[in-house]
Amino acid sequence: MGRAGLRRSFRLSRRNRREGMCECGRSEQDTGADGHTYEEVAPYSRLPATRQRLVLLVGPRGVGLNELKRRLLTSDPEHFSVTVPYTTRAKRSQETDGVEYTFVSKLQFEADIIIDKFIEYGQYRGNYYGMSLDSVRSALQENKVCLLDVPAHRIKCLRTAEFKPYVIFVKPPPIKRLRQSRRNVKVICSQDEKGSAKHFTEEDFQEMIDSAQLMENRYGHLFEKVIVNDDLAVAFRELNMALKNLETETHWVPKNWAPS
Repeated sequence: MGRAGLRRSFRLSRRNRREGMCECGRSEQDTGADGHTYEEVAPYSRLPATRQRLVLLVGPRGVGLNELKRRLLTSDPEHFSVTVPYTTRAKRSQETDGVEYTFVSKLQFEADIIIDKFIEYGQYRGNYYGMSLDSVRSALQENKVCLLDVPAHRIKCLRTAEFKPYVIFVKPPPIKRLRQSRRNVKVICSQDEKGSAKHFTEEDFQEMIDSAQLMENRYGHLFEKVIVNDDLAVAFRELNMALKNLETETHWVPKNWAPS
């Protein structure tokens, strides 16, 4: 599955809020309604000599982002990649720096927080975990398609000419179908890498629906593709096709992203 395997994002569930883990970055001021204006756009086609566009996957917790990423990585590990998270916890004997994690000191991590180098970060059991802008740059330099799932409010910090992100929103089906399709599925309910799992509850289903609606209302103007994850196999095929089209077709992007 490539150098980094698959890592869960650092966004919070209700349980993590109760247990004291906190998401940081600029989330507090970014969570308000995102008023938007029209922007000038231009056609853009990636040239073979230029690096791939960053692919952002956005969706509520439990909607299946990690499984979709896993399937893409498994299907073509030479073409797709994920970023390597940063952490301040001690490296274990079987781990390699820069593969499972990039291991840094607490002092370095906190210095990087001050200069806003993290897309998102948090603390768990006294250790910092986070996703750095540098890790995104490293992944893109491999000339692979970098897959990154982020909270919707962090899209704007990545929406630059450097990354040219293609934003895909993965949303749940109506709640009746959600109950049927997720009846025997488990969801990760803790933030460490061993993450325990539990069956979905009615509260989880409702939170997923409500969160998806909120994301669409606030950030829908930034989504370039919407996929409903009703059936995982169907959603994966739709995602795979969208990414193939991204590399071969012309897309409209903000004018300052396109070469003059």
